[in-house]
Amino acid sequence: MNGYEYQRGLNEVTERKVRRMIDNRAATVKNTIGRMIYESERAQDFTAAIGKVQHENGSCPDIYFNQRGNRLLLQTRDQEFLLHNHAVGQLADKIGVPAKYLRELSQGPQWQQELAVTILNKHTDWNDRSRLLIRAVGDEVRGILSVNYRRLHSVQILTAFLQEAEKQNAAVCDALMTDTRIYVETILPTPVCIPTVKNGDVAIYIGARFSTSDYGDGSLDIRTFFMNGVCLNGMVSERVMREIHLGGRLPENILFSDETYRKDTEAVKSMVRDLTGNLYSPQNINLIAEKIQCASGIDADFDAELGKLVKVGKLQKPESEGIRKLLMNNDPADGLAGESTLWKLTQAITAHGREMEEARKRELHELSGELMARAFGKA
Repeated sequence: MNGYEYQRGLNEVTERKVRRMIDNRAATVKNTIGRMIYESERAQDFTAAIGKVQHENGSCPDIYFNQRGNRLLLQTRDQEFLLHNHAVGQLADKIGVPAKYLRELSQGPQWQQELAVTILNKHTDWNDRSRLLIRAVGDEVRGILSVNYRRLHSVQILTAFLQEAEKQNAAVCDALMTDTRIYVETILPTPVCIPTVKNGDVAIYIGARFSTSDYGDGSLDIRTFFMNGVCLNGMVSERVMREIHLGGRLPENILFSDETYRKDTEAVKSMVRDLTGNLYSPQNINLIAEKIQCASGIDADFDAELGKLVKVGKLQKPESEGIRKLLMNNDPADGLAGESTLWKLTQAITAHGREMEEARKRELHELSGELMARAFGKA
């Protein structure tokens, strides 16, 4: 078999595998986007004032906290909400309490939850006066944010991303929605074959990943996404968009800012379309190929590299041990072939991520992308 026939055969195998993966994930993608739409329809925003000036004037606080069952509650004058753990951490930052400590109390036994309620009520009574933006879905508060937080219509922005990806002939290959963040990945349906210096030929599917949060759990983010067709290892490279949600201070009645909400969303939708289209351009595809070839040309001390990642907290020790085991097995089905290079290390990290829970898997995609960026910088 000559090189052309081998490559054609490899492409056909990976295309069938990737197509099966897309088909298998179609229901998950549909349900994820459906959940986003459903929750956006049940979302509500309001502002609340806290602080000692209000307390000393003898007026009732806008919000206070309670505990029932195994959940903390946020109460207003006429409504009661469950308090999501993410919002607990945000509130802790705003009142000057260690976030990790308060989150642990809020998820502990009853006496710890009661202590968390006492801490929250005392601090919100006596801290310097401030106003907060409260973002809820149904009866649960998911985010407690600054009144300078820039509100955007995430469903419309995601729709703009998907429309542009479809225009570029890309397919949605996966999606994930947690309580506070959504990820959607798209890829072109045909592979790009990239010959590497020390790790053989690699069949890569190139696309884009969209992620955002309406609750302060990260910025609106678009990145190049690519996948190894042999092993389905995913990876994202550096951000091309990082839209920080900072805007003008909200008025007392946030309904007055709906026009700003609409205009900001329209501006971001336009930016998302442009950036998404650029990610599918031939220039970007060539750049990705250069990065992979560069990473394959740089030798790596796996023990030293993994040790550094554990030391700075980007990997847990059990994760590094699992990655070492994959590297020792050196299985081409995991995308591991050839010599000890940074490219091979990135593939081992993302191969290990396939077995992790979905949110952590995407964090390992980002970690591998950071290694790739460092390698390209050395070229």
